[in-house]
Amino acid sequence: MNQFLKTGLFIVALTQLLFFTDNGWTEPIPVFVSILPQKYFVERIGGEQVKVEVMVNPGESPATFNPNPKKMSLLSQAKLYFSIGVPFETIWIERIQSIHSNLQFVPLHNNKHPATSHDPSHSHSSNDPHIWTSPAKVKVIAKKIKETLVRTEPQKEKYFEANLQAFHDDLDALDGDIREILAGSDNHRFMVFHPAWSHFAEDYGLEQISIEDGGKEPGARSLQKIIEKGKKLGIKVIFVQKQFSLSIAEKIAKMIGATVREMDPLAEDYLANMRRTATAISGALQ
Repeated sequence: MNQFLKTGLFIVALTQLLFFTDNGWTEPIPVFVSILPQKYFVERIGGEQVKVEVMVNPGESPATFNPNPKKMSLLSQAKLYFSIGVPFETIWIERIQSIHSNLQFVPLHNNKHPATSHDPSHSHSSNDPHIWTSPAKVKVIAKKIKETLVRTEPQKEKYFEANLQAFHDDLDALDGDIREILAGSDNHRFMVFHPAWSHFAEDYGLEQISIEDGGKEPGARSLQKIIEKGKKLGIKVIFVQKQFSLSIAEKIAKMIGATVREMDPLAEDYLANMRRTATAISGALQ
């Protein structure tokens, strides 16, 4: 009986050696990201080889976020942190680095923090941290993620590369769909409360008109200019985010005869959300 058990254990060990060595009989890489779209990106490239935690939960704003003790504790277990340039990182990344010196930080943005534009009528993409609203920029982000994961687990390079290619194909298809969705309108202007769609607008030849002025709610003079512009342009929809107050957007909408509609740049289901966004903006351009 003992001999039988020894033989059985030997067979189990040999099976593991043969079948799991190439597939990575290792623990997933513990990764932290700032926002939900990044989680989707990292999981598309890393697949089962990553375990991703997110700092900013659904409904929370990256502009006002403060990590709780549970998040800070989970960070001690992480190996990689992919930052993306959202506001809370400016303060917290340095603090996290001082506490968790072994955590490797990888910026997925250009690491610049330009001054915010104070022109409420038009938002420039260089002042907007929401770079992931551009599928073209997401291709660059995805490549950086792949390169980082390869450095961390070199034996998985072919796996990560295949996942990157599949994701790039999906992003190319998304770009084509967005262009097709937006092709039916001669109007190119849409109004938002928070200027989160500058990179999207730049990619697809649109103009985003922002209610927020330099990251703040507009004063009386700016508000009047926005109302006048909204009436002049015949704006019918004002897009808002659930992370921000709706009161001013609703007030402006009432005064210009528009409706308020939600768009969320922080949704995790990136491909579907971007198609929803294009459809919503296309409807507002009619």
